[in-house]
Amino acid sequence: MFAIRMLRSLTNLGFVYLPKVSGQLWSMNYATVKRLSLEEKLGLPERPKKPSSPYLQFCGQKFTEFSKMHPGSTFTEIAHKLAEAWKLVDIETKTKMMNEFHEKIKTHPEALQQYYSTLTDAQRVQLEAAKKTRMESLKKIRSKFELRKTGKPTRPTGMFGIFVKDVYSKKTNDSTKYFGTGHLKEISKVWNNLTPEEKAPYKFKYEKDEKEYRKKLAEWEEEMIRQGKANLVRSESQPIPVLDESKNSKKLLPLKKQMKGK
Repeated sequence: MFAIRMLRSLTNLGFVYLPKVSGQLWSMNYATVKRLSLEEKLGLPERPKKPSSPYLQFCGQKFTEFSKMHPGSTFTEIAHKLAEAWKLVDIETKTKMMNEFHEKIKTHPEALQQYYSTLTDAQRVQLEAAKKTRMESLKKIRSKFELRKTGKPTRPTGMFGIFVKDVYSKKTNDSTKYFGTGHLKEISKVWNNLTPEEKAPYKFKYEKDEKEYRKKLAEWEEEMIRQGKANLVRSESQPIPVLDESKNSKKLLPLKKQMKGK
């Protein structure tokens, strides 16, 4: 978690660290690129950024240097090395950096206010709309992450997806020409020219996977409702209030059980 929080903070400083691919292995040599802010994407003046803590400033300044000093190290390993190096920084330097940080924090709200005062009404509306869109995207990402943690089954690949996997898995003279970026169009042409008989095995595989998926999904939804997480299941599986006449109160029952009672 420490490494994840640090990566987010370094990203906010304007850096994104992208691992380079070498063959089938991920090497942890990080390329540094400038991440565009929301304002830059909209073509607006850059907003004053919230000052980073002395420790994060130190990490941002030293990360590239440490990644070169320790090639092959993971981000987490480099983060721990940076933490150890920060401990060795003399107290005078840390005190000076902390004082500068506190001074910047004091003036940041005023700088923000001045920034927003320079924007036109149209620019403010544009910026708020972009912020709302970004927040909705973040909510969807968090929601997907939460669903993964609950063990929600993954929807199976479609027929064409199964065909693509089949092509890339068969390392024959006919299939090797499709390897590499930008060859999906070629594979798509081959797929479109297949006869129904040739597509039949992929259809059978998809229908089998889909049937298994729906079974697992139903079991997962019942478990989520049992755990009180009914908000995670599909709308058609959501429990609805049913009046319990014996106690004159409402109970929540799964839709499937209600249908069985009719």
